[in-house]
Amino acid sequence: MTDMVTLIAKTTPLERELKTASRTVQESDVARLGELYFTAYDAGVAAESLEAAMADMRASYAGKYGELLPDASHVALDEDGKIVAAVLVVEHALGNDTPDTPFIIELITDREHRRRGLAEDLVLATLDTLFNNGHKDVALRVEATNSAALALYLSLDFHRWSPEEDDD
Repeated sequence: MTDMVTLIAKTTPLERELKTASRTVQESDVARLGELYFTAYDAGVAAESLEAAMADMRASYAGKYGELLPDASHVALDEDGKIVAAVLVVEHALGNDTPDTPFIIELITDREHRRRGLAEDLVLATLDTLFNNGHKDVALRVEATNSAALALYLSLDFHRWSPEEDDD
């Protein structure tokens, strides 16, 4: 089992113009999201097949991992309007071992579009949407060994969360 770290951050309004063309996720995006999910990771990491990845994205949209917040979930578009990155957010994660706050269940960037600030812009768009919708916090889980993802989240003022924080 991979060690996972739960991180949490305060939502904030946008303080700069986003460099990325983006929009909120739509149900019609599910097939492309499945393709992106499957191809963004090494074989077998996200799903065993393209069909399984697409099924998982359909399940995400249908609430398998919590009620999807489409207005807080965003996709980044390339110059041709193709989805090249996405962030999916649910109202709160399932289970008792996460904060009771909106939760980022996926942040995916196409391999050919990494290191361009897409993920950062998508998270900033999510933080802004959630702030404007009255949410104070957002959380996520990341593999403890994923140094690139941890660096991104820490640069956006996420910090480690523990259940004791909710007892305060």
